[in-house]
Amino acid sequence: MAKSKKQNNDSVSLAIMKWPVLWGGVVTAAFYMAISAGHLQHPLITRYFASHPVEYIATTMFFVGLAALLIKFLILLFQPKVTGEMILGPIRATSIEQCPDLLAAIAEKPGSIRRSSLGRRLSDAIDYVRRRGSAENLDQHLRVLAEQAGERSASGYSLVRIVISTIPILGFLGTVIGITRAVAELAQLVGDISFEQAINSVVSGLSVAFDTTALALALSIVLMFAMFFVSRWEAARLTDVEREAEQTLIGRFESTSNAEDPGVLAIRQIGLEVSRHTDTLVERQAEIWNRSIEAANERWSVMATTTEKQLETALSRALHSSARAHAELLEAAEERARDDRREILQITNDAAGAAAVQQQEMSRQTELLLGVVNATEQVIKLEETLNQNLQSLRKSGDFDQAINSLAAAISLLNSRIGQSPGLASPVRLQRPETPGDAA
Repeated sequence: MAKSKKQNNDSVSLAIMKWPVLWGGVVTAAFYMAISAGHLQHPLITRYFASHPVEYIATTMFFVGLAALLIKFLILLFQPKVTGEMILGPIRATSIEQCPDLLAAIAEKPGSIRRSSLGRRLSDAIDYVRRRGSAENLDQHLRVLAEQAGERSASGYSLVRIVISTIPILGFLGTVIGITRAVAELAQLVGDISFEQAINSVVSGLSVAFDTTALALALSIVLMFAMFFVSRWEAARLTDVEREAEQTLIGRFESTSNAEDPGVLAIRQIGLEVSRHTDTLVERQAEIWNRSIEAANERWSVMATTTEKQLETALSRALHSSARAHAELLEAAEERARDDRREILQITNDAAGAAAVQQQEMSRQTELLLGVVNATEQVIKLEETLNQNLQSLRKSGDFDQAINSLAAAISLLNSRIGQSPGLASPVRLQRPETPGDAA
């Protein structure tokens, strides 16, 4: 019980160790950690592996497929090279009753030999002879076992085939997403920035979009060549196993007495005919599958070409319409700018004319103020002179002479004031009546 449980645990651990998704995820994480840490700083690596979410997914699937092929390669590489003599010994006549002994001898061999392809093939063939109790049709059973091994080998590459067919679809999906995003950004940027800047933004987005397709095609090509070489090597190993099994078992068991029975010969003939017709049907079915695959590839190529032309036409139309809209917006903006410049120029001219008129008026007012100041100075001087003369007259008593002098001074003052336009009326001095006038 404990031994069986240990074997189950070992088988589960071995199955986990052979899980391609696990190793592919580990390698992908290590790869992008190396990029983040700066150990892989080449511009092409950053551009083609870490610039778009689709590139991360395609790279992960590539490493998963590569891990599956590497596991297959290591299994084939470390599979022991065994022969029939190493397992059953030299060929000698053996009766059907000795089949359990042969199976026991195989079970006693080391695990590497017992679990090898040839060891399992011989065990299945001997068990077939033991159950039937006859070695008749052993060669046909060996061919059936070889076909089953080939089918298992082909099914072992199903994950790799899915990855190879999915990666280009992912690349094309990234291209479609990038083109859609670029067209949307172009429609948003045309009204905000210049047409050249918008085109540069669109071109940069398209370059990232087409990088996903280029990466996907490159990774698919690598996986296809790797699968081709590994599958060819495994097919060669299976052919060797089939040949070694036939050489080891055909002729080892003794023929039974009913080998020459006509009924047995008829049944054998019928079996051979059925086998031949089955082979023909299998070949025809394989040919039909090949034609279907080629037709699907042709349809895929036509669809890809048509889609590319449609995308190119749609992008060209979008660019032309955006360019026309941008040109119309530029013309309208330029017309508004010309109108604004005309209004600003008219306002500036009006302001300059008003400033010139105001400057002329200020100059005239300044001249008037200077004249008033000069006249005021003249009046002040004349008042001082008049006061001095009045004082002198009071002292001398010659009043009539003073009056005449004062009249002359006033006349002179009036003549001076009359030369300054806009000033007050001339000063007229009235002779006061004093008690001395009677005398």
